[in-house]
Amino acid sequence: MSAEKMAAGAHDLRWRIPTVGDPIQLRLALAQVGLATVVAALIIFVAMPAEWLAPALVGLIPLALFVAYRRWAKYQRALAGPDNVWLDAGGLHWLDASGDQHTFARDGLVAFRIAPEADTLRPIPALTLHLTGGFESQPLELHPPATEEEIRRLLGVEWNLPERSAAPLERELPYDLAIDVYSECHDEFQEWHFEGPRAALGELQDAIAEAAHLPLPPPGAKPLSRVLLLRRRDKSLLTLQHDPFGRVGHDCVTLSADKLFELSRFFATRLGETPAPTADLKFDFPLGKGNVWTFHLHVREP
Repeated sequence: MSAEKMAAGAHDLRWRIPTVGDPIQLRLALAQVGLATVVAALIIFVAMPAEWLAPALVGLIPLALFVAYRRWAKYQRALAGPDNVWLDAGGLHWLDASGDQHTFARDGLVAFRIAPEADTLRPIPALTLHLTGGFESQPLELHPPATEEEIRRLLGVEWNLPERSAAPLERELPYDLAIDVYSECHDEFQEWHFEGPRAALGELQDAIAEAAHLPLPPPGAKPLSRVLLLRRRDKSLLTLQHDPFGRVGHDCVTLSADKLFELSRFFATRLGETPAPTADLKFDFPLGKGNVWTFHLHVREP
């Protein structure tokens, strides 16, 4: 092996992010064992003769411990496996669920952040990389030997990348555009209501179409966002994102470019049906098989 390869290998940092083994499920399983043990103990006290109480309770305790250990051991086995994330001289590499390798090249990294993130499986510190083009990587949980100190040594000292605060950099305004529209979303019924003047609903239509022009994120990165302040009556934020993995709900519309343009055209078609100052319009918007949202447009001129 050449001296260059040996030097590069000396700075490799590899770790495994378990893709299964949700700690919430483990706590739930242990709670179920505890509850079953309490119920069994109550049945013993109520139904068994007095002379059998002590032997039954003595036998119940090791049985409960054995079942709890089985649940814990199953959880630990789910965490085991080969490394699926590593940092080396070329950048950060990871394996997806299909075993395919992806890379964030070192020359495309701008900064990094270490903090617990809401969208990780476990409430532990995670590494987020800031990329060229304004993108952020999805958070990567840190597991030994990838400690916070080791990540800071490698990225901050050896690679000379700046570390950013856990709090996102504040923009001059917390939104990109304010529109005089009221928004009310019902996820459970897959219905979304928008109310406002025709011109304001037209602004919303244009903003949805413009979101289709946002650059697509590279694999492993979060999509860019366009945030709208809908300020009619109760104020709320609506996030528009361009991403092939579409989802709609509550305060976010994340769709492919084709779907964003299609949604915008639906707005335009319904708003063009009548010039009346007051109108209640609606349309069904299919996202996939069995996944249909109904949008309601309530035109209310001042």
